[in-house]
Amino acid sequence: MTRDDKQTDHYKDAAGTADITMPKALKGVGQRDVTASRAMVARALQVGAVTVVYQPVIDARCLPQIAFYEALIRLRSPSGGLLAPGQFLPAIQGTPLASAIDRVALAKTLAQLRAMPDTRISVNICPMTLDDPAWLSTLSMAANETPDLPYRLIVEMTEDEGFLAHPRCASFLASLRSLGVSVALDDFGAGATGFSHFREHRFDIVKIDGSYGDQLATNPDAQALVRAMLGLARHFEMLSVIEYIDNPEDAACAVRLGVDCMQGYLFGRPSEDMDGRSGTDGTAIG
Repeated sequence: MTRDDKQTDHYKDAAGTADITMPKALKGVGQRDVTASRAMVARALQVGAVTVVYQPVIDARCLPQIAFYEALIRLRSPSGGLLAPGQFLPAIQGTPLASAIDRVALAKTLAQLRAMPDTRISVNICPMTLDDPAWLSTLSMAANETPDLPYRLIVEMTEDEGFLAHPRCASFLASLRSLGVSVALDDFGAGATGFSHFREHRFDIVKIDGSYGDQLATNPDAQALVRAMLGLARHFEMLSVIEYIDNPEDAACAVRLGVDCMQGYLFGRPSEDMDGRSGTDGTAIG
């Protein structure tokens, strides 16, 4: 995820929020503001103003090739601009609106995959989607219509007990894998994932939290931790991605450490347009 998405991401603690009226991320925010934000999201869903932008994830072993894109949710304002996640995501934690947003993101991602048959895209889900049969039904119907499509889809879930301890997590992942969908563990290193989850769930991809990628080249502690996480990724045969790679020095350091893929502003900011993107800004990495 990008910095804007991560700083306001409702997926990290939506399922674990006991107070649905006032989610943890909104403590201290007025109920009137929460209500207004939820109404804004409901209206956007109604009029089709929910959209996605795409950020490239670069293959560090074959620069500047794009390994896949990550789909990130946005709302389109009446003036045509795109609203940042912090303006609406925290307010819908633990509500049906979160699952509705996920269904729209999936539908748009599937449409993009149909339009670009050589492309892979990842889509994020919130914990509530594990209990949403409509989400899986949409994916199953798409798989029946376009059999190769699920093999190009990646589903990202965060390193969060709302996902990993969810009673339906294992069966949900089994359903995805039966269709050929890959599963990524996002934000690894930011939470408290027990290593037993690697054995239990067998993720295909692990995305190392951006707090390690940010200024990686000048942070020996982050380098040591990333090296350890990459060792785990290799042992469990997971593709590794590191986030927040925003400058050539951090990118070169990530390559030396052995990261498989990189994501960050150095390679492209989130955009609605995926056509004709080279994946880098032309800056040499070495």
